[in-house]
Parts: sequence; C-alpha cells; structure tokens
Amino acid sequence: MNISSLDKALKTLYGLTTMGVKLGLDNTSRLLDHFGNPQLAIPTVHIAGTNGKGSTAAFTESILRATGKKVGLYTSPHLLKFNERIQINRAPVSDSDLTVLISKVQKAVDRLNIPVTFFEFTTVMAFLHFYESETDWNVIEVGMGGRLDSTNLCKVEASVITSIGMDHTQYLGRSLERIAYEKACIIKDFGTVFAHIEDKGALNVVKEVARDRSAKLKLLGKHFTADFNAVTSKGQTIDFSFGKYEMKAVEVPLIGRHQVLNAGLALAACHNLKGIKPNSSVFQKGIESTLWEGRMEVISRNPTLVLDSAHNPDGVRSLTQTLREYFSFERCLLVLGLMEDKAVDEMLKLFSQIGDRFILVKPNQERALDPKDLAERLSAFHKPVEVVPELPRALEAAEKSSNPNDLICITGSIFTVSEAKQFFANDLVG
Repeated sequence: MNISSLDKALKTLYGLTTMGVKLGLDNTSRLLDHFGNPQLAIPTVHIAGTNGKGSTAAFTESILRATGKKVGLYTSPHLLKFNERIQINRAPVSDSDLTVLISKVQKAVDRLNIPVTFFEFTTVMAFLHFYESETDWNVIEVGMGGRLDSTNLCKVEASVITSIGMDHTQYLGRSLERIAYEKACIIKDFGTVFAHIEDKGALNVVKEVARDRSAKLKLLGKHFTADFNAVTSKGQTIDFSFGKYEMKAVEVPLIGRHQVLNAGLALAACHNLKGIKPNSSVFQKGIESTLWEGRMEVISRNPTLVLDSAHNPDGVRSLTQTLREYFSFERCLLVLGLMEDKAVDEMLKLFSQIGDRFILVKPNQERALDPKDLAERLSAFHKPVEVVPELPRALEAAEKSSNPNDLICITGSIFTVSEAKQFFANDLVG
C-alpha cells in the first residue's frame, strides 16, 4: 500500500478505530518482531495507573531530559494533533515522519495479514520511531490496564503504578483487586516498581505480584515521601525524600495534591535509574519545566477559566479538592461533557458538590453521553442546568452568565477539554 500524504495516512490510521479495543500482545509482538524488536533496544520507564499516569510520564520525561538525555515520550490520547502522542524531547513527531511511519507499519500489517487495532498500530509506530531516532530513554504510558496492553513489551528499567481506581471495568474487572492485578503485571522479573496505592486489598495484590516476580516494591509514603509545601505564583512547592536523599521546596508547575504524588513518583523512579546520577538542581530543573496541558490548566482570569480532563470518580475527587484548595471564587460554573461508558451518576454526585451552575455539552465522540440525559440525571441535585450541545456556544453561554469573581471549569472528559483547546487555539489565530 502506497500512502502518499499525511491526510491519507491518518485516514488509514483512524480507520482502525472500528476494530475497537482488543487487549492482547500477539499482534503487537508479531509486528515488533517484524521490525527487529526495536522496543528492546532502549531502556524504558513504564507507567500505569487509573489516574495520573500522563502527568507522571511528563514529569519523568522532563527530569530525564534535564540530565541531558534524548527522551522518547509515548502517551495517549492527544489534545490537538495525533503527533502529540509520539514525542522526542517534547517535540511531537513531524508530519513527514508520521506519514513514513504509518506507511511502514501498514506495509507490515498487510504483509503479515494482522487484524491490528488502532492502539496496537500506534504503539508499534512509537517504538519504531524512538529506535530510528536513537533515543537514550523512553517514557511509555500504558494505554489501558497493563498486563495485556501493547506497551507491555518494552525493555523496562523501572515500573510505576500511579493509582488504582474503578475505570474501564468492562475490560479490566469489576473490583479494585482485579484491576490492581492487571496494572501490577507491568512489573518485570527482578525489576523495581514505584507505586502509590491506598486501598489495602489492591496493595496486597501488587505486593503478591512483585513477590512472585522477585521485584522490589517501593511505596510512596513508606520508602520515599513527597509532601505539599506551599502554593506559589508558579504552582506549588513540594518536599521530597528517598532515604538520605532530600529535596526541599521543589517547584512544581502542575497544581493539585495529586500532582504532589505524581511528581514524587517521577523523582523516585529517576532516582533509581541506571546511569542517572541524582542531582538536586538538575532534577529540580526537570520538575519545574514540566508541561502537561489540559490538567488543571488555567487559561485566563476574571473570571478564572480552568481546563481539567477528569473522566472518572477519582479524577473528579482530585478536581474538586484542587478547586477548593488552590482557587478563590464566588461561584463555580461547570461546562461538562461526559462519555456514556463512565460512572456517570457517581461523577455527577461529586460534581454537584462543587458546581453552582451546569452547562452541558456533547463532545464530538461516538461514546459521548447525550446532554439531555445528563440534565435529567442532574435534576436530583437541584442545580441550574443549561443544555448547549455545541461546545463553542456553551463557552459563550458560560462567559455571559459569569462574573469576574467566578470560576469556569471545562471538564468531564479529555475529549471535552480537547475541543475547548481547539476552540481557544482557533480563537487566538482568528
């Protein structure tokens, strides 16, 4: 198959979304073997978790880059362009390289006659691009779960589990223990895993997997610590310690108590990597220069406009806690768009505890929940609700009904945030 342009290449790639989600390693393994197993050539920090894995990946990548290393970063989904998923030193893969990558992998798929999924295809692209670009380290975010996730074929130097909560239960299991097992299976034999796990049952599962694989388990709060220090004009500061190694007042640009934990996990993992010498000033530079858009991202002030990709109950809890602790406002207006396969009722109950007014939208996704359905479910909480399906009009409605001392939060899904980011980007261009 000859793919001659980026548009055609991306059309081919997105056509694979009809294959849905299919957990398993066989397809990815066969494709990677065809390319000489590029994923085994570069040491990797592999990051799983219900929430926080993207932010932790961003922190980790930034620390490693600050040490002078060439770092590949693979995350999903993207906010504005597909290219964001595959980055080297935080530069997204170029359009020309992306076109070539899609063509290479598609030819292999055709030759091997593999019914590959979208995520399997893109994971192979990432590993191949990093290998061909000769990265020193890769930071790889798990797509879903861990055990059967396509990324679980990489050469792992450190595993990280950021959190364990109830999400994607139709694929990962309907108990925290089952979900914990799926995520814990990124742990490699004789490896080291850094984790933050609050539920005792889930923690016991992770301990058992680590023990069975003769791996070292390093727990946040026990083997290393990350504590909130203060709110600053740039975000917040934290104190970090790992044995005798200490860092005080580390400047963290991402806000929220959950980001304290994510930064701590990244620091601990990098502290342990072969060939990476812990250096407080270098590690500090890495943390303070971390960028991760769409997560408690402040767009403007008066009124304060915040974007956050909270998409499950634990994410909403972190969002509401952060809004209360880090912001001052008279009313909170929520521009909300959710996916139908989430724990909608539980999320709405949590949102109702912070939201004074709701403007409901429908993200441009097949899985998006009808905002009229949302409005009906929200009626139990007796809050003012307005249904404005198109996000640009919803943002205009929020702005018109807000006062300078209010806070507008756009949330509910990364797809909702993505559309908002695209709207603001177009608005600036216009």
